[in-house]
Amino acid sequence: MLNDSLKEEIQSAYSRLLDEQGFKPRHCQKAMIAEIARTLGGIGDEPGGICVVEAGTGTGKTIAYALAVIPLAKQLKKKIVVATATVALQEQIVYQDLPDIRASSGLDFSFALAKGRRRYLCLSRLDRALQDGSSVNQTLSFFEEGDTGNVSKSDGSLYEEMINGLGHGTWDGDRDNWPEEIDHVAWSRVSTDHAQCTQRQCTHFENCIFYRAREKIHRVDCIVTNQDLVLADLMMGGGAVLPAPEETIYIFDECHHLPEKAGNHFSHNLSLYSTRSWLQQIPGSLDIVRGDVVGISENQIAKIERQVESASQLLDDAAAQFQVLKESAETIDDGWRYRFPEGRVDPEHAENSARLATVFSGLSTAVDAIGQEVEDVLENAGSAEREQSEQWLSLVTAMGDRLIAATALWRNYAEPELNPPYARWVKFTTAGQIEGLEIQLASHPVSVAGELEERLWSRCAGAVLTSATISVARDFSVYQAKSGIEKSQTFVSLSSPFRFQEQAVLRIPQMEHDPGNADAHTEELGRLIPDLLGDEGGALVLFTSWRQMLRVYDEINQEFRGRVLLQGDLSKQEILKRHRDKVDAGEASCIFGLASFAEGVDLPGDYCSHVVIAKLPFSVPDDPVDATLSEWIERQGGNAFYDLMLPNAALRVVQAAGRLLRTETDSGTVSILDRRVITKSYGRLILDSLPPFRRDF
Repeated sequence: MLNDSLKEEIQSAYSRLLDEQGFKPRHCQKAMIAEIARTLGGIGDEPGGICVVEAGTGTGKTIAYALAVIPLAKQLKKKIVVATATVALQEQIVYQDLPDIRASSGLDFSFALAKGRRRYLCLSRLDRALQDGSSVNQTLSFFEEGDTGNVSKSDGSLYEEMINGLGHGTWDGDRDNWPEEIDHVAWSRVSTDHAQCTQRQCTHFENCIFYRAREKIHRVDCIVTNQDLVLADLMMGGGAVLPAPEETIYIFDECHHLPEKAGNHFSHNLSLYSTRSWLQQIPGSLDIVRGDVVGISENQIAKIERQVESASQLLDDAAAQFQVLKESAETIDDGWRYRFPEGRVDPEHAENSARLATVFSGLSTAVDAIGQEVEDVLENAGSAEREQSEQWLSLVTAMGDRLIAATALWRNYAEPELNPPYARWVKFTTAGQIEGLEIQLASHPVSVAGELEERLWSRCAGAVLTSATISVARDFSVYQAKSGIEKSQTFVSLSSPFRFQEQAVLRIPQMEHDPGNADAHTEELGRLIPDLLGDEGGALVLFTSWRQMLRVYDEINQEFRGRVLLQGDLSKQEILKRHRDKVDAGEASCIFGLASFAEGVDLPGDYCSHVVIAKLPFSVPDDPVDATLSEWIERQGGNAFYDLMLPNAALRVVQAAGRLLRTETDSGTVSILDRRVITKSYGRLILDSLPPFRRDF
């Protein structure tokens, strides 16, 4: 497949781009292009190759994968889907990188941004919101997530402005293109999801903003989206929103996020008393529907009412069973939590869950049958009847969606043991409706390798995965296990274009205490950090917990505290803006932040000349998913610390250190205030994972 003409096209495009933009060729970038082209060059009728490339900041990853994949995809008549983990990178690719590549390389290709339904206005829902107080609105509110409540006067004015914007062509119905931030609740009333969308049955289908956008993305060569939308599409079988996997070459940028995001998509959650509440609204709501929709029988409603009574009794039984677990639950910030050891559900809970799964599944089937009756009415409805019937169809599909989600949770809990296991836990919180208590059930897979292999890797035409942090000291085995990508595929770690020994120094200062003595270590940080940073202009101090960050902030002297921008006081973007403004004005500025500031933060030059890592970022030992995964690893003869906690901590340290050098002219210091990195034997792995900074310790 990778014939001489394709090689020439890729090489010529790269040379033209370098000439047009005045860039110098980078060895790592050329190597990345070659590895991707070689791996994907064997694509035929069968699922293609997968190329995993670890490449640091400054490589020019977008240019590399675009120049390698675009000519190959066009030759194969395949679509390209670029999926990022953050909105910032997604927008950079769409509005900056791809336009520059197309203009400079000579490659002829089209591209578009793809978003989920929730980012677009639903015209049907907007109509309904403007009829606030209707029976459909009041009934539908029982089956929607979150508080949709009544439309306020200000929200009503907002919806009128939306209509005017659409009418005058000053707005396209995309939430991100509205000139101001839209309140989440206000937007949720006028957007929809896959389950509630009535699709071709909708009166507004011909003018539907989402479907118009969807038609556009299917006409382009390259679709840029987020990893969550790719995963949601795969959950629906693939090809529901995006092109089918078999017709797609995927590029996962920031790919280290993919396993965690997949875990969230394959997890299940249910609030027991809330479920009981909306469940009991179903018969009365459907009886209202029956009054408007000919074809729904009284017997159907009566049968559903009996099923609801049965489900409610089983939910009461489950509540009583789970209440017993509260005695063994650990106290957490907002209540209590009981985790099933090794993810194994006790037999009595599994038996009742199996009964609940059966009755919820039956309810789902019965509600689907009523949904079909409403659709049949819609097929033959006149314009006067159509709008009301559409709204009832949306209500019935919302019921069905919640029943399906609840059935999935109960089926999961009905299996006493799963392999690989799911972390399963019960949370007791005072946010509920029964005696001030709510019981929340959760189930989260400890491994998504099998799901990703079945739904994605075994089906896709080809894939490229890239990030600055994938391997641990150039060992990809941890990522292979997490992602489900076979070891026979291509894994490569490329050298960075940065001159690490010249540009940066790694320091581990002398300290009296390490985090084993948490209070003493925290007090020492409060004394050490101001001395360590001195008068440096821009600095970033990264903590692993809110508790330690706030305590250190209280410990530092008043003078230094005046330069600190503390996470939680302002939005992340506002903190970054104020930080840049202070440095531009010649003032010293220091950001105190948590994990969200250790990744995806771009502070080049003087904006960040010192990164301080307060403590090695080991996982919190009481996290239910990590705890269950640790037990599973140990049960298989592994070592949870060395197989899980240490590699993850090493990756987080590398990500944090990566905030320092953002361009080839940057310089500065990375300080680790945790001497375990040199006093403990495991510290060698962390040091070996870091770039080859000049060392001063």
